[in-house]
Amino acid sequence: MKRLALAGLALALTAGSALALDAASQIKARQDGMKGIGGATKGIYDTLSGDKDPAKLKAYAARINSLAPQVPGWFPAGTGPEAGVKTDARAAIWSDKADFNAKAQALATQAAKLNTAAQSGDADAVKTEFMALRGTCKSCHDKYKDD
Repeated sequence: MKRLALAGLALALTAGSALALDAASQIKARQDGMKGIGGATKGIYDTLSGDKDPAKLKAYAARINSLAPQVPGWFPAGTGPEAGVKTDARAAIWSDKADFNAKAQALATQAAKLNTAAQSGDADAVKTEFMALRGTCKSCHDKYKDD
């Protein structure tokens, strides 16, 4: 009986470690995705401030457009501050999931508008949609991200 209890305890500890590793890998994937969006956002900003190269704007906007719809999936239960892994995600993401998902949907919608503008080659239209995108980012970060 004692062996069975010890085996159960070992299994529970192993499962707990696996869950922690899974949370850590999910958090890392989330952070990588957000860095991808951030890097492309900076690329658009720099390009609009510089040569306004349409090819760069198209590539950066397409990157944001491909990543933005994935945002809600990057925040599964158990990957918040309680995971014990460094994350800037606030617990409010999970306690106010409907609002968070609405903000994520607004990001995806605006990313599509930005991409459409960039693919047209019109730098002025890109600038307009980019400013709107920054607003959607800010509204979510203000409420759901620790700095």
